[in-house]
Amino acid sequence: CVFASPAASETLKGTWSGGGYVQPKDGEREKVRCRVTYSPQGSSVVAVSATCASASMTIRQSGELSMVSPNRYVGDFYNSEYDISGRIRVNISGSSQTVTFSSGRGGGSLSLSKR
Repeated sequence: CVFASPAASETLKGTWSGGGYVQPKDGEREKVRCRVTYSPQGSSVVAVSATCASASMTIRQSGELSMVSPNRYVGDFYNSEYDISGRIRVNISGSSQTVTFSSGRGGGSLSLSKR
């Protein structure tokens, strides 16, 4: 099975960076720059740690992703500072990826590239 290959989570492994936006449910859309590190926890599970900065704040969150196809991951994130949790989706295309996230308090999107 291609999904059980130890190399599958290696596609995501490492540090990626880029930018995008966050959109609080009750606020203005804000540009952010992010640095995201992925650490494989097995053949199809990846731990994620992200630090994003906007003009007004720095946000740190962590989570865990599960591979749903060779270039797609879905999982949950948690931000302890703001007590926000939600869903995160990652689509990889070569050395770039699109990350979308949503919670009850807002959402956003990022375009990242491999460092």
